[in-house]
This record gives sequence, structure tokens and C-alpha cells, in this order.
Amino acid sequence: MLPPYPYSHGRTDLKNNEPPPHRYSPSPSPPPSADVPPFIPQDSPEGERILKERFRKFWMASLAEGFKDDLEEIRKEPNLGPSRLALLIESLASGAEVFSSTSTGGGVNEMEVVLEQLS
Repeated sequence: MLPPYPYSHGRTDLKNNEPPPHRYSPSPSPPPSADVPPFIPQDSPEGERILKERFRKFWMASLAEGFKDDLEEIRKEPNLGPSRLALLIESLASGAEVFSSTSTGGGVNEMEVVLEQLS
């Protein structure tokens, strides 16, 4: 009887009961990553304003989706007038201001990171 082929999958060498050696199989290298510049200039005040507006829209949409049942109950409150509604909206939107919109000093631009993950 002949021994099994020593490089077959799941088999071992009969002489010393060790797995077969790993065969080198070169694969193509991944292409070099090209740094794509952001569409909004990061250092400009206009670019930061646009970034903050986009993040605020994302933030409010996330809150509305995540707390839709609670917001529906609040909407039914009889004493929820325009001024209280505006206060509620601004209070909810202020949570977006916790995130950083600049990456100076080695910090991370948190707003940009979140928005890039969405696209």
C-alpha cells in the first residue's frame, strides 16, 4: 500500500505525523491607496460650516429614527406649543455639538469620520 500524497489537504506525513509544510502561493499586492482630498476644504470656515450642517442633519435624523415612538408621545402633549417645540428641537440638536469638527493638534475630526462611514 502506498502512503497518501504528503501535500493533500487534511493529511499528515506518515513518517513523523506532522502536517505538510505550507506551500508559498504569491498573491497580487493590493493597489496603493490614493489619498483622495475631501470635497470640502477642511481649513476654511465655509467648509467647517457645511460639515457641521451635514452632521446636524445626520444627528437629527438618527434621533428621530431612534426615538420615534417617544417623540410621537411628546407630540401628543396638549401643552406643547411652538416655543416648547423649538426648545425641544434645539435641545436635541445640541447633542451634535459634543462631536469635534476640527482635527488640529493631532485630534480626530469626529464629524468627518461619521459622515465618511455613511458614504
